[in-house]
Amino acid sequence: MARLKHTPSEAPRAPERGVRAATFRQLLQAAMDIIRLKGHIPSVAEAAARSNVSRATAYRYFPSRSALVTAVVDSSLGPVRQMASDNPNGRERLHELFCQTFPRFKEFEAPMRAAAQLSLEQWGLERAGLLAEEPYRRGHRVRILEHALEPMSPLLSPRMRDRLHHALSIVYGIEPYVVLKDIWGLEDREVERTALWMADALVDAALRDSAAKRAAAEAAAASTPPPAPEWFDAQYNNRARIPEHPSILKYWADASAQALQRPEWIRDLAYGDDESERLDILPAASGAGKAPVFVYIHGGYWRALDKRDHAFLAPPLADAGATFVQLNYALCPAVDIEHIARQMTQALAWVHRNIAAHGGDPARIVVAGHSAGGHLATMLLACDWQRVAPDLPRDLVKAALPISGVYELEPLRHAPFLAADIGLTEASALRLSPAAMPAPKQGTLVTVVGGDESEEFHRQAELIASAWGRRVVVGAERPANRNHMSVLADLADPASGTHRQALGLLGLADPAR
Repeated sequence: MARLKHTPSEAPRAPERGVRAATFRQLLQAAMDIIRLKGHIPSVAEAAARSNVSRATAYRYFPSRSALVTAVVDSSLGPVRQMASDNPNGRERLHELFCQTFPRFKEFEAPMRAAAQLSLEQWGLERAGLLAEEPYRRGHRVRILEHALEPMSPLLSPRMRDRLHHALSIVYGIEPYVVLKDIWGLEDREVERTALWMADALVDAALRDSAAKRAAAEAAAASTPPPAPEWFDAQYNNRARIPEHPSILKYWADASAQALQRPEWIRDLAYGDDESERLDILPAASGAGKAPVFVYIHGGYWRALDKRDHAFLAPPLADAGATFVQLNYALCPAVDIEHIARQMTQALAWVHRNIAAHGGDPARIVVAGHSAGGHLATMLLACDWQRVAPDLPRDLVKAALPISGVYELEPLRHAPFLAADIGLTEASALRLSPAAMPAPKQGTLVTVVGGDESEEFHRQAELIASAWGRRVVVGAERPANRNHMSVLADLADPASGTHRQALGLLGLADPAR
């Protein structure tokens, strides 16, 4: 979904119980009473006076008028802000939202109008350089509508999804309520019917336009002959594309051998019975416990390499405060990719259950991987963990950082250098393609692709962003002058954007800095 110009204001957190909770409610009710009875937006001091609370106390709860109004709006919207329908029909989910929201507008019309008034008033002051407080930023509708539109995502292109989101934000909110009542004099029920009719018209237009464009694209694709096998090799055979790959692999091995000299490593722990089912842990350097956990899955097109070849990635992340875990798995053609994917779920279940004993926080697990490992990391974000084991949380993986990942496996069936080893069928390629899976309900993902990688790897990253949407795919790193292999070293470089993205997902830094 489209990004906001500003992050919506967040209300001060209400105390849960006791005198402080009662005082918070008194101030909030006083503000609502002033809005209803006097028709203006109260200052914090006015709310304090009406509720017989000292100004100093009131400002501890609400440091500005914006904070006070934000709390009023949140209270007015009530259950609408937390609405989480599981209706699989997008149009019906949208109807549920409108039918729940517009009666709230009727009940809390005065506070909602006051919030809109404050936003416009502060806009003028801000433009004139006279705004002396943190501005009140609106935007709850963006997240609320985003949830309502989720079932329609597979039917809409990303651009059309954003356009529909933008358009619905105009007909959903206090503004159409004000226009239809104040200008047209409509009754509340007719306001709701008209707003819902507008929403249906917008949905119909978006679905119709998307279907027409999809049909045109399918017709064009049907008239275009498929690429030759040599084309798939040229796009996906990275060792052939990168003449210097032996020196890069040697650097990985040498740097990893050096990194493994650190005495803190805990090596070759078994997460399963097979000899391939082993993992290594480098605890966070802080040693304070409850460190976020960074799980790394190596690449090699599911048929090559080993965790020991990638240990050089660990020290910078451990030094930054993360517990680093690297996984091994069985290799094709001895096993198939589906077997490897099951091994990875087994490994993550082990990490969740055991990482606390090694200083990691099982509630903060981020999974990363390179190439085939990026594919596996993305699969783990989409995993239904309750089906793996009932003791595992649905959001076991909080975020994923696939580097040069593959999200649609069908092209690999047509690459002669690889196809025989991985043994994919049309059905298994589809079943194992993250882009064909429903977007995860929890968790976020940031894609990384080197600027010098093939067109197909860039297309793969665009495909997962389109398939899962911006609610899930929240970032994209495209480092210049990096090929499919050299891009990995950026993860171990504290000055790189990829490393900052990793720390951001771990909650250890702001990725924008």
